[in-house]
Amino acid sequence: MAENWKMKIRPLLSGIEKYNPSNIVQLENYVKHQATSDDYDFDANLVLMKLYQFHPTKASSNVACQILLKALTNLPTTDVIMLKAVLPTSLLKDVDIQHILTLHTLLESCQFREFWATLKRENMEVTKKIDNLESSIRRYICGVVEISYQNIPLSILKQYLGDLEGPTLNELAAAHKWEVTGDMCFIRNQEELIKPKKILAKIELDSVSGILATIAAR
Repeated sequence: MAENWKMKIRPLLSGIEKYNPSNIVQLENYVKHQATSDDYDFDANLVLMKLYQFHPTKASSNVACQILLKALTNLPTTDVIMLKAVLPTSLLKDVDIQHILTLHTLLESCQFREFWATLKRENMEVTKKIDNLESSIRRYICGVVEISYQNIPLSILKQYLGDLEGPTLNELAAAHKWEVTGDMCFIRNQEELIKPKKILAKIELDSVSGILATIAAR
């Protein structure tokens, strides 16, 4: 299914077709497909956002929200920033889009507890249209935790992951090879991340001889 979509969409992403407003509906349908699957096509979504920029009266705030949310699931890339740069002014004023951009800021600044609280408080209908949104966000958060902690209190980890607990938390920990002991979670020994590098340098014998002769002459 994904390959079929890509084959249909690919011709719309290059040359003069990138600027053809008649392609908007097809690109919007592709976004809706991405929302209900694990597929993600930044290039196609960027082309659609640019078409919205050139033809703001044809822009759909609902589809734009879905594009931004899919980009959010692809952190730590800069996709959201690039998409925001081409958003029409009319869409930038949309309340849901403002909320999504706030969520992005919270994630990028590692304010994970505030992220989950905001997501729950705003309760945007459009977030329910994105399959695996929360699990994708948790994957990003786990990546941040792995490079930031050796050990972390379980209470804090639960908050970072949106009050995840019980078997679900244990399964996630096991998937990342983390060890939960009592009220602590052992992430990893940071020394394991530091691998010594062998640096080989070729020095010509004549060069060494010249240096040694200079030193001997002093």
